[in-house]
Amino acid sequence: MRRSILALSTALAVTLSPMAVAVAEPDPVATTAAPTEEGTTVEPSTDATVSPEAGAGPSVDDGSADAAAPAADPVDPVVLDPDAPVLEVDQRFGFVEAQADLLGEPETVVEAEVTALPAPQPGAEVYPRPADGSYDVQGGGFGHGVGMSQYGADGAGRAGLTHRQILSFYYPGTVLEERPTGTIRIGVTIDNDGVTRVDHRAGLVVSGAPGSRTYALPPGHTQWRVTASSTSSSSCTLEGLTTAGTWRTAWPSGMPRSCPVSFSSPSEGTVDLFLPSGQRRIYRGTLTATHRGTTSLATVNHLPMQHYLRSVTMAEMPVSFHAQALRAQAVAARTYALRGAGGTGYYDTCDTTACQAYRGFGVRNSNGTVTSYEHANSTAAVDATDRQVLTYDFGSGVRQLATTMYSSSTGGHTTVGGAGHGYLTAHPDPYDAVASNPRSSWDAQLPVSRLEARYGIHRVERVQILRRDGHGRWGGRVLDARVEGFTASGAYTWAYASGGGLQMANAWPGNADGLSSTYFTIAQQGTVDRIAGGDRYATAAEASRAWGPGTGVVYVVNGGDYPDALTAASRAGVYDAPVLLTRPGTVPAQTRAALRRLSPARIVVVGGTGSVSTAVAEELRGYTTTRDLTRVAGGDRYATAAGLAAYYPAGAARVYLASGQDYPDALAGAALAGHERMPLLLTRTDRLSVDTAAALQRLNAREVVVLGGPTAVSDTVARQAAEHTSSGSYRRLAGTDRYGTMSQVAAQFPAGRTPAYVASGQSFPDALVGAALAGGLRGVPIVLTAQDRVTNATGTTLTRQSPQAIFVLGGPGAVDGTAVARLADLLR
Repeated sequence: MRRSILALSTALAVTLSPMAVAVAEPDPVATTAAPTEEGTTVEPSTDATVSPEAGAGPSVDDGSADAAAPAADPVDPVVLDPDAPVLEVDQRFGFVEAQADLLGEPETVVEAEVTALPAPQPGAEVYPRPADGSYDVQGGGFGHGVGMSQYGADGAGRAGLTHRQILSFYYPGTVLEERPTGTIRIGVTIDNDGVTRVDHRAGLVVSGAPGSRTYALPPGHTQWRVTASSTSSSSCTLEGLTTAGTWRTAWPSGMPRSCPVSFSSPSEGTVDLFLPSGQRRIYRGTLTATHRGTTSLATVNHLPMQHYLRSVTMAEMPVSFHAQALRAQAVAARTYALRGAGGTGYYDTCDTTACQAYRGFGVRNSNGTVTSYEHANSTAAVDATDRQVLTYDFGSGVRQLATTMYSSSTGGHTTVGGAGHGYLTAHPDPYDAVASNPRSSWDAQLPVSRLEARYGIHRVERVQILRRDGHGRWGGRVLDARVEGFTASGAYTWAYASGGGLQMANAWPGNADGLSSTYFTIAQQGTVDRIAGGDRYATAAEASRAWGPGTGVVYVVNGGDYPDALTAASRAGVYDAPVLLTRPGTVPAQTRAALRRLSPARIVVVGGTGSVSTAVAEELRGYTTTRDLTRVAGGDRYATAAGLAAYYPAGAARVYLASGQDYPDALAGAALAGHERMPLLLTRTDRLSVDTAAALQRLNAREVVVLGGPTAVSDTVARQAAEHTSSGSYRRLAGTDRYGTMSQVAAQFPAGRTPAYVASGQSFPDALVGAALAGGLRGVPIVLTAQDRVTNATGTTLTRQSPQAIFVLGGPGAVDGTAVARLADLLR
């Protein structure tokens, strides 16, 4: 379960939803229940451990906490290829996927016809080559950051939390309960020479399968080994080493001459195993030579779960940690082992950090003494939590074992554990910064020479961070990046880089100034850039460059008027999809070019035929790879918004409600609603429309969040809307003007995220496409400003956000040079 940074050269990158953004399953049409696919193709007439030794708040006492049940049960265990290399990740339960720069050689692309750096990706964090040749990096944590921080568990224990409370904090929604554990089979993968060899002792006996009849071993031998000569288990041979130093076949009389062959010592309870290095490792229980279809045998250790955990708990967590932390570690390790992570058909889990570190009972030294891999503190924690495991209701009503991921240090913020693992949540971790933790926060170097060597680029000139997971400081952990430069002949070249790939270019602890997680930022002077074209259609097309070819869905709206567009931006955020603009009767050339590049699987047109004609819709259909086009429309803007809201399930945490008679509040709210995957509805100032009221009634959210003050949405309307919630309550996000309201909305996002997206608060198109880009893809607010100045509210918002980069949507006619110059003063 630990994740060794030193072994990350063979690792996979942690890719967890929403870290790895996948296009959700399409949503089917319905009017009274939440559909799962947006409309049909017919057009209505109108719409992802590293231990502390190698280097994680308050909770309830019963070991449980509220959490939304995931949509599906975890996948069934998968039998891994026993001959495949051990990967330093948990790939059995959907946590990871391969990244090209971690497995195999990174792929470098050379564009021979390009001899200058192209424009950066819209919205990317852009870091030119530093003058001294090394990027200054600030980061936090050691390991993947999913689930429990081991240092955090220690900090929580020292803060007075019990192990139940620690587990509830790191695995919210799980329940601590007791289950029988019995014995466990451990693949001893460090015994990798294909032969099982043990030392002879007076009490040693041999058998076939563990628990079967035992046989006394013939006398006159000092060691025993089992080998195989073919793909048949009957080719196994038991040999003894004579006192003369000769190996000879030595089957006990009457014993079946076939694998498996098991060694045990009823009198001593342990067996000494010779590792390929010559070390004698002592294991409790039984050691079994297991045939696996080749001439290379596997060694499997069968022993009681409690004995296994004595070694694991000491290996995974320093014995000096708080007793409650050790207990939490024991429960997490027991649960994880029972889950069978990293197992095969012949063992339940392995002995490396790809599963959980397990070193057996100890090492027998050359002088006969024993260095123990068990400790009284760890053993006490294991015994005190006997049979305790964490379970979770995955939606079937039957509690199943949770997959209790953990790592050394979260850096102060956990990240999510993927679809189907609702108990592996992203949240601040105040306990991780315990005084003894050297990696809760750190400074590091990322030399360009290391990047050049890793990615095969003659001279690196720029790094772009394209995507983060959205959880914690700086926008979260780095997921995707691009390393760029030139060949020796001057041609532009670039390579995709995962966050793990950048980390491995100079990894800690192998390098004292290295990176120990993907949770980092590059400390460099920030930049202000524009995302702009010659008009609103071109600007939207430029913004869409943040998405690559093969985009799952693109939303298209009328660029000449705002009503239909307002809620389209929030819905696009659910799919992390771009919004493009069109004219009612023609598709602008820039939009056509963007669609050719994006090559989407489907297009959703928002608005009726008066906004986007049937002919335009049919032309747009031709740009999809599946001929899938949906129109979502209603009789007016309120009905259209309600139509989009029909694709959200009932019982959401909140629904956002904004004025449909003006756009600023809804634009600011669209980024937040899209980020949170919550519906956005529109209303008149003085009354709810029939469609809005019906949508509110069906959604039955816990609360209504009203965007803007009473002059935008009256108190009477807010109270009427609240009547359709399960709590009967509403709250406002409002300021004295549109910029003040925007600032209140932006404050709902975590502080310290980068980049920032700024658009005019006096015109809707640029902010519209920016809201989808900011809230959905990047997880940051859309910041509104005046055309010729930065308002106080805008300045306050950006100061809180503290961005490394700012992107201004639109040209000087939208946000002029005076305002842009002021924005530069607000960079981190």
